[in-house]
Amino acid sequence: MKIALILTCALLTLTGCSNLNTLSSPIRVGSYNVRLSTGDINTPNAWATRKNDLISFIKKLDLDVMGLQEVRPEQARYLDENLAGYAKIGEHRGKDRISDEASPVYFRTNRFECIKGGTFWLSKTPDVPGSRGWGASYPRICSWALLKDRITNKSFCFANVHTDHKSALARKEGMLLVIKRMKEFAPCGTPIIFTGDHNCRENSEPAMAVSETLSNALYISKTPPKGPWRTFNAWNADINEISTTIALKHSVEERNSKKISDKGIFFGHRIDYIYVSKGIQVNNYETHDEFRPGKNLYHSDHHPVTAELEF
Repeated sequence: MKIALILTCALLTLTGCSNLNTLSSPIRVGSYNVRLSTGDINTPNAWATRKNDLISFIKKLDLDVMGLQEVRPEQARYLDENLAGYAKIGEHRGKDRISDEASPVYFRTNRFECIKGGTFWLSKTPDVPGSRGWGASYPRICSWALLKDRITNKSFCFANVHTDHKSALARKEGMLLVIKRMKEFAPCGTPIIFTGDHNCRENSEPAMAVSETLSNALYISKTPPKGPWRTFNAWNADINEISTTIALKHSVEERNSKKISDKGIFFGHRIDYIYVSKGIQVNNYETHDEFRPGKNLYHSDHHPVTAELEF
């Protein structure tokens, strides 16, 4: 038995799999659509008036790894300058790789080493910058990183996307492409964490397709999830915010309805996700709806979602 174990360890080492280490240490991950800077001009939600509050909010979330969406070049520069201790992986979705929106992955450099990473386009030609797939309105991208934990010596693959808002086929095929590529980039059962603004409900075809391979972290949290159900707030504060714990007591169809339910409830749009592969334990899960200090205003038109994971 010992000889077999030794041979197995040697084989895994030779093939590049380093997740045999049994040491475990929780990591905090999250997904946050920060709202592009070219919207909301001349309003209280303009980027220039909220960017300082947004940075403070992100720091308060205290995440080890996070996927952001709708990051324009000027926003990327501001985030890079003000998120000390983090490194970024991810190009912009324009054909030149430096223009338009990005969906970057930020990670703590004192906790993780980036083994490899990059950006590809959600299309039939994923390595062609600016390419679009399956009727998408815009080029859509996935930024990803294979990270090695300096504490546990384990590696995992973190992928982040902002899928198309119009084409359901582009959402489905794009997300399935992400999973396929992550398995190629990180073989041997390396854990996968998949975040993003997926622009779809939990019972939609794209979400169901992803759920055949990965688990929605919300469902498997060891503790009751905290915060509101909706993740897209459209800048509108709701004093009657429906909590996630209440929403989960209703049927999937009811909580994802676009209309007011028979009980007079509108649950709102939950379209931001954290998915995890088998073997990842979700200790807790939260949707954060804090206002900007002293204002009845949100930091973005989306609420960030976070989870503490262990593997």
